[in-house]
Amino acid sequence: MEAVQGGKVVAKATTEADGTFTLRKVPAGTYAIRLPKDNFTTAYQGAEWLGDTLITPAIIGSYLWVWSGFAMVLIAAGLAAIPRDALEAARVDGATEWQVFRRVTIPLLAPVLMVVLVTLVINVLKVFDLVYIIGGGDPNASVLALQMWTESFGGGNDQGSGSAIAVLLFVLVLPAMLFNIRRMRQERK
Repeated sequence: MEAVQGGKVVAKATTEADGTFTLRKVPAGTYAIRLPKDNFTTAYQGAEWLGDTLITPAIIGSYLWVWSGFAMVLIAAGLAAIPRDALEAARVDGATEWQVFRRVTIPLLAPVLMVVLVTLVINVLKVFDLVYIIGGGDPNASVLALQMWTESFGGGNDQGSGSAIAVLLFVLVLPAMLFNIRRMRQERK
């Protein structure tokens, strides 16, 4: 522990096992008590071994890995819901497998693909954790959600700027949400 007055260390003490400490030979006055800088390790700077050129591809790859299961489950459910009669009818009419896929399967799967696309777009806009962990605050790997957190809580201490970025994120996500809501209402009719 250090007792600091006027920016200078006046006294030092070592803490005991129970957390207590005693500062000796301290003149009367007001002091700030702090831990010395050498008690702390350097802050995590991200996966430094990736270098500047591999940070963004690593984040993209991680994001795809995390969300591919979600997309596969929805697409598999959509494929299972496609009526086999439509596929057989196209084949009987002489369509090749590519034509069946392109002109029957994809149009019937379009609502599911739109749900997956809109959900992933919304999540891309608000991704924070992967960028923070892999990038570690590297400016080459910054996104709006990370900038919002950095401004508000990560050392910027400017909640106004962080709030403005949050409103911007909301405005960017709002069209995707409205599109999804409108599409769902049209399907219910």
